[in-house]
Formats: sequence, structure tokens, C-alpha cells
Amino acid sequence: MSSEETTRRTQTIKAIAEIIEVSPEEIKTGDRLREDLGMDSLGSLELLSILSEELHIDLEIEDAMGISTVDDACAFIESSYVAQRGAAQAADG
Repeated sequence: MSSEETTRRTQTIKAIAEIIEVSPEEIKTGDRLREDLGMDSLGSLELLSILSEELHIDLEIEDAMGISTVDDACAFIESSYVAQRGAAQAADG
């Protein structure tokens, strides 16, 4: 895992922790957002909004519907970031 990917993973976990009002250290990657952490639909939307703004990427709600665990959220953010940054670099190059 690259340091940039680690940073995005840390940002994702930090955002989740902020939304559910716990310390990031309390969150495990296998935790289920709803069942284990108590995140509701509004929290999920807030998570997408925060990370979209911080990472300067577009995160589509429809694409995020399959996210159930913290690890799923991190993987979704990473794949969205890589895809959008790759497309932007290809357009610039």
C-alpha cells in the first residue's frame, strides 16, 4: 500500500469517526457501518460529502450503495480516487 493510499484510508476512517463521534482508534476495518458503528443513511451521505470535498473527487451515491464495512468504504474511496485522477491525468497528458 502506497503512502498516498494509506493517507486516503486514514482520511476515510477519520471521517467515519467524526460522523459517529468516536476516536479513529476505536474503528476496525471489518466493522460494519450500520450494524457495528450505528451509522445511518444521513451519516453515509455526510461521509461521501466530506471525502468528496477533501479529496476533490466526485462520489456518486448510487455507486456507494454496496458499501457495508469500513474496508468497503476505504476501497470505494480508493478506486474512485484512482479512476478520477487517472482520467484527469490522461486528459492533461
